[in-house]
Amino acid sequence: MRRFLDYYRQFEELSPEEVSRQLRERRDAERAAALTEIPVLDLASPAWHEPPHPEIVNAATFALRRAVNAYPDPAPLREALAARHGVETAQVAPGHGAGELLRAALRAVAPPGGAVVIAWPGWAALPRLAAEAGAEPRPVAAAGDTLLEAARGAAAVVVASPNDPTGGLAPLDELARGLPAETWLIVDAALADFAPGDPAAGVLAARERAIVVRSFSKAQAMAGFRAGYALVPEPELADRLAPLAGVSAAAQAAMLWAVSEQGEQVVARRRALAASQRERLAAALDGSPLSFPAGHGHLAWLSSREHDGRALAAHLAGHRITVASGGAWGDEQHVRVSLRHDAATDRLAAALAELSA
Repeated sequence: MRRFLDYYRQFEELSPEEVSRQLRERRDAERAAALTEIPVLDLASPAWHEPPHPEIVNAATFALRRAVNAYPDPAPLREALAARHGVETAQVAPGHGAGELLRAALRAVAPPGGAVVIAWPGWAALPRLAAEAGAEPRPVAAAGDTLLEAARGAAAVVVASPNDPTGGLAPLDELARGLPAETWLIVDAALADFAPGDPAAGVLAARERAIVVRSFSKAQAMAGFRAGYALVPEPELADRLAPLAGVSAAAQAAMLWAVSEQGEQVVARRRALAASQRERLAAALDGSPLSFPAGHGHLAWLSSREHDGRALAAHLAGHRITVASGGAWGDEQHVRVSLRHDAATDRLAAALAELSA
């Protein structure tokens, strides 16, 4: 109370006009300070930077209002996903995001003590998930011949295509044909919507022991829904991977709209945007010590011939730009950058130009 009295006491000897003038000046000064403050640009998160399409939110809201007290029927979603990939409905396992489905897949097919070869770099959580399943994670350089050699005697091989963090496509056809028949091939296809066609389309047809995991978190901007699905060779495995009581009604409704014709058009626009930002950043870095591998999607694996990843991250942090440290992949020479739109890419490129000037 005393603090407020002191605040108002300063105006006691002033005319109303003078009080108004001082308050206006203070307000203008605060606004000017807010305008000069540079907002943080978060390029560390792999989530899509925009909200989902409004119709996705509408579909989820309608599902909640209609029958939130009842267990949702998974059949319409499984049928739509099966038609999307040309498989049987019983081969589709909707789940709580690609991460949970990968965890369930490793627990289902990797025996305790068995080796799980992981194409590396890949999704940073994969070694931990393999270890949680009781298996021995073996990160191996993500090249076809190297993976095939390392896969001898392994229970499973896990590859991300497109890759997180590099954006590269794995040689899935070669792996599907070349891996031993007893080895499971698990494809982390969380970023597949950013690649042309369906990168893992022929995997299930090419081998009996294969699992393809898809996500709605990235190109559909639905990370908060925790929605994904797995494609598997047999119904029994689908039952083991799917959540015990299924996926929520809201998430199922959102996924159904996302794989509709309109939803696919939204994804196509985002795929084009991600490709254009890769080209924009590559052009801006051309001729500099900085570069990133060619690939697909909104994630760029950035490195410099003159600075390590820690220096890159520190320099960008000084410009209020956050990126993911390569240390999460055991690589201190890189940082992972999430690409957004023209303004964000230009701001990133301008900050990097100062570093290499």
